[in-house]
Amino acid sequence: MARFSPTVVDHFTNPRNSGEITDADVRAFVGNPVCGDQILLTARVRDDVVTDIRFQAFGCSASLAVASLLTTAIAGTPLTDVTGLDATRVEQLAGGLAPDQRHVAALGADVARRLVDNFRQGTNDDDPITCAG
Repeated sequence: MARFSPTVVDHFTNPRNSGEITDADVRAFVGNPVCGDQILLTARVRDDVVTDIRFQAFGCSASLAVASLLTTAIAGTPLTDVTGLDATRVEQLAGGLAPDQRHVAALGADVARRLVDNFRQGTNDDDPITCAG
């Protein structure tokens, strides 16, 4: 397997939905303390469907690509479908990940599920990416 799939290369070099929605309905953050990868998702939700979503990410190229591709996969999706994203599905969306990158699929699945949980609980995560910086 190549170091990076064509999908990962495409999303890393041409990220989609980068940035932050300042008046978002929900914010979700997940970080991996071992490798330092961090993903923040901000989204608008209407009638339990994600209508707009943006990301901020810090870490390896695979984590940036996964954050980007997550936004394309989640936009327009009902929250019930977002909860079904697991690491295996995220890895498939990425076109495969090398063994040393698979932790990024888990990070992506975790932040997607956290987005739904936060929305349903009416909570938001602070933005450690900006605050750390």
